[in-house]
Amino acid sequence: MHTQVLMKEFESDSTNVRIPDGYSMVVIKLYFWVGLISATLLRAILIADHYSDFIARALWYLGVIGYIWFFAHRYHIAKRRFGVIKDLNLLGKIQTQEPLTEKDFEGLNYIMWSLSVSKERLNYLVILTFSVIAIILSLVLDLGFVKF
Repeated sequence: MHTQVLMKEFESDSTNVRIPDGYSMVVIKLYFWVGLISATLLRAILIADHYSDFIARALWYLGVIGYIWFFAHRYHIAKRRFGVIKDLNLLGKIQTQEPLTEKDFEGLNYIMWSLSVSKERLNYLVILTFSVIAIILSLVLDLGFVKF
C-alpha cells in the first residue's frame, strides 16, 4: 500500500496536460521570412561596410532585431515541444515500451506535426549558403579583385 501511494506521487497526470495547438502556415512562413531576411541583412553587412558605415550599422540593427524576434519564437516552439514530452513522460514511456494513452498519441502527433511543418531546416540551409556567399564576396572586395 505504501509503495503504491509513493508511485502515484511520481506519475504524471496526463489527463490535465494541454497539448498546444499548432501555428497556421501563415505564421510559420512569416517566421521563416523573418529569419531569412535577418540572416541576409546580417551577411550583407560585410558588403555594405565597404560603402557606407551608416548602411552597415542600419543592417546590423535590423538584422539583430529580426533575429531576436525569430529566435524568441524558435525558443518558444522548442519549449512547447519539450513541455509535451516532459509533461506526458513520453521518452520514459517509449524507453520502457509502456502502452501509450490517447493523450500520449495526441502529444506525439503535435510533436511530429510541428517538426514536419517546420521551416527551420530550409532556414539553416539558406543561412549557410548566404554565409558562404557573403564571405566570398567580402574576400573579393577586401582583396581588391572587384571594385564597385
